[in-house]
Amino acid sequence: MNLISGVCGGLIGLNLMTSGAEQKWTIHEWGTFTSLQNERGISVGGINTDDEPVPSFVYQFSRMLPTSETPMLFFKGVPNCDRDVTMRMETPVIYFHPPKTAAGTTSTVDVNVRFNGGWLSEFYPKAELTGMDRDTNGAPRFGPLRSDSITGLTWAGLKVGGDWPMIETSEHVWTSPRAVDAAEVQTAEKEAERFLFYRGVAHIDAPIRVVRNRDELYLYSNLFENEKRFGIQNLWLVDIRRDGKIAFRTLPPTTFYPYLKPDAADKATRHTAATFPDNEFSTDNLDKLKASLKAALIADGLYDDEAQALLNTWQVSYFKSPGLRLFFLVPREWTDHYLPLSVSVPADVNRVMVGRIELVTPEQRERLRTLSNLTPAQIAADRDQLATNYMAGALRAQHDGKVDEQAVSKWIQQVEDLNAGKKTLASVMTVPKSYQTYLDLGRFRNALVLEQAERQPTEGLINFIATYRLQGFKPVPPSKLAVNQQ
Repeated sequence: MNLISGVCGGLIGLNLMTSGAEQKWTIHEWGTFTSLQNERGISVGGINTDDEPVPSFVYQFSRMLPTSETPMLFFKGVPNCDRDVTMRMETPVIYFHPPKTAAGTTSTVDVNVRFNGGWLSEFYPKAELTGMDRDTNGAPRFGPLRSDSITGLTWAGLKVGGDWPMIETSEHVWTSPRAVDAAEVQTAEKEAERFLFYRGVAHIDAPIRVVRNRDELYLYSNLFENEKRFGIQNLWLVDIRRDGKIAFRTLPPTTFYPYLKPDAADKATRHTAATFPDNEFSTDNLDKLKASLKAALIADGLYDDEAQALLNTWQVSYFKSPGLRLFFLVPREWTDHYLPLSVSVPADVNRVMVGRIELVTPEQRERLRTLSNLTPAQIAADRDQLATNYMAGALRAQHDGKVDEQAVSKWIQQVEDLNAGKKTLASVMTVPKSYQTYLDLGRFRNALVLEQAERQPTEGLINFIATYRLQGFKPVPPSKLAVNQQ
């Protein structure tokens, strides 16, 4: 069945009870779907990293979203880079606006969300998680993540409309979405918040495929259906430099036609220059880009404070992280297909999702070549220097056999902030050149290194991967799990 027509015809995306319009709720949701594409427009796996860590009270079924620049060689356990993860679903939040007839009262609502092709990995407040294989202790067990994997979350008997105490936190990724005029929600466990929150990872592709041909980018539909087309009204190509200067351009509304193999530029739905002139980069463009995105979010159905909350939440990854990326507003049909949502009250539901495609750049390829050309002696020397520098803080806390408790406490706090992703490695210690080259690859550096090793394996790159324990996570197939349990 065709993806778009199946959604529209069968109401896969929403299962909402209907009644009089005056009784309807207004429910708004926003979030981000992030993917990484190489120059051929192919999704790069292993992007289960997170540069916006959430507070510790959020429910997590796994520590599968590393946030830190701390080298893996300092940790034991399985690698964090799961090559099956080709998409990050980041921080969807759901707001409730009860009808005027419910003013001053508390209502009860059931909410269910399902991720087709993905795992729902983080959520708050507490919900029932379904679809994950578990071990004898009830802990989730990670097999292969596939396009037919399905998990779900259910918030049953959710109270809406009261005035309940919420957990105190100063984390901006949490306080930003709170700054919205929406009804509070509370679970049976008395966990209260101004929204429902969840995140996930998936083995699916973005609806758009971006192919680089020298200095041009060609945009294609990434859907294989033969009958349907879809339109996207808002697209932005954004380039952010390390000095914080930004260049961007908005692309015209675009209709994406059925998938065409990108073997000729004239078959592309749209194309645009892959680079920007130097005179178009400016720190002033930050406010202009934010204003353009906010206007589009509001036009697509979010309230002003909701749109602002989205932008504030993703301040770092949207606007401060260096790189070339394409933003677009995801077609509602696509969201409803992969992330069907149902609620138990009659409601007008508006889901505004931002698509974000990180594009591999020539600068990143150059850094990968630098790593590929490293000799075993260079890698070993920098590894030893990295370990020495990492422990230097602890050694400085000791003088003539005595321990400086204040210095120890300071070092421990630095390490904790580093491991939590609140500090960069360079802010804590001197980083050897080769490892800094690796860090400069950006958020998805581990995935890029492994992809490069597949494309052009060299002794230097393979040695670098082994030295710093960057090998991808290899899930145990379900058949072998069954054998091991016997």
